[in-house]
Amino acid sequence: FEEQMSYLSKKKFNVISLKQLLESIKSGLPIKRKTVIITFDDGYKDNYLNACPVLQKYALPATVFISTANIGKAVVARNGTKLDVLKEEEIVEMQKSGLIDFGSHADRHIKLAHLQEKDIIEEMTRSKERLKDILRAEPFSIAYPSGNVNELVKNTASRYFDLGCGIKKGRVLHDSDLMDMKRNSVDSEVNFIQFKGIVKFGRV
Repeated sequence: FEEQMSYLSKKKFNVISLKQLLESIKSGLPIKRKTVIITFDDGYKDNYLNACPVLQKYALPATVFISTANIGKAVVARNGTKLDVLKEEEIVEMQKSGLIDFGSHADRHIKLAHLQEKDIIEEMTRSKERLKDILRAEPFSIAYPSGNVNELVKNTASRYFDLGCGIKKGRVLHDSDLMDMKRNSVDSEVNFIQFKGIVKFGRV
């Protein structure tokens, strides 16, 4: 991760926050070349232990999408690994860095497109209120758990958030769907050459 962030810094990529992207799109300002936005899903403790210090070292902003029902708990990943989720005090400390903001990842990290509207609303509003209580600020963004989204989910999200993130690969343009923004996954299976392709071309 540090190698990736060092590359963005040394190559002078325009790393901006999701809020800056939203303001640029709404105002009609052009998105600069080499613009990159960093996001994390799920809010695992390694965001605090490993990612945050690196982001601070290179002064790079990022957004963490967290499922609020899991805050301060441990969850079991698909491979059986037990993973700790951020505690409230860690969330607050990361926010106070001035570089990290937090968005909703729904409340229970369940597939929203499988739910009825009233349950989608509950997932979104419970998450939003919990984050507002922790951060003393209202979250403006949501990332749909597992990228599971349909028109009902998008339309519901637009009532509570200004921006929604999915998992479709590609570049974000001014005419992009604000409630289903494209993102490119960078995980342990993405090597450094692939990473450079992603940030340069928007996908590999």
